Amino acid sequence: MKKINLWMVLIGSILAILGSCAKDENEASTTSSCATDTTASGSITVGSETMSGVYLSTCNTGIAASAGTQIFPSDVKSGYMALVVTGDAAISEEFLMYTDTTCSTPSLTFKNGRTDFTVGSASGSNYAVTYKASAVKVKPSTDVAKSHMDAFATSTGQSLTFTVGSETSVTDSGSTKYNLVSVTSTTVQTGDSSDNATPTSLDDGSLSMTKACQ
Repeated sequence: MKKINLWMVLIGSILAILGSCAKDENEASTTSSCATDTTASGSITVGSETMSGVYLSTCNTGIAASAGTQIFPSDVKSGYMALVVTGDAAISEEFLMYTDTTCSTPSLTFKNGRTDFTVGSASGSNYAVTYKASAVKVKPSTDVAKSHMDAFATSTGQSLTFTVGSETSVTDSGSTKYNLVSVTSTTVQTGDSSDNATPTSLDDGSLSMTKACQ
């Protein structure tokens, strides 16, 4: 899987797309309980706060403008960004995409596993963190999403075939990523990760995610 890094390059731009959607007039006002099928486990201390469970952005329809590009299938009309704490030093950053405007009917889930999650020093309300990119998990829920991801994999030079309703795991590079995180008793906000150094601030377009379930 030599070209998995290309998938990772897209994550920053996808975060920017979803971040801009957070301020879009088409943003929905509610979140769905859990939404993801990833099992939450453990907790991570960030300053005086504890990060645990599942955090979701609001459902937004702005990502429909990106349908058919990058990892977004052409049937996508809305989506969530999710962060799931999966261990005492592990998280899953996820993009949950849907075929309707209310985040009800799944199209594709795209999960980014992060291990060795380590919290560093504080800068105001933000904390420097490092983690390792461990795996990408992709689950198409429609024929359209399957075909899109088959074609995307081919375009990145990978011999992958996806199956509707099944999750395919691709080993990532294991490289160290640097980021910022801001945590309250009910919310988590992350920035754009870097391969080289901790970002100086959270991007203005970064999404705040609210705890949806434990």
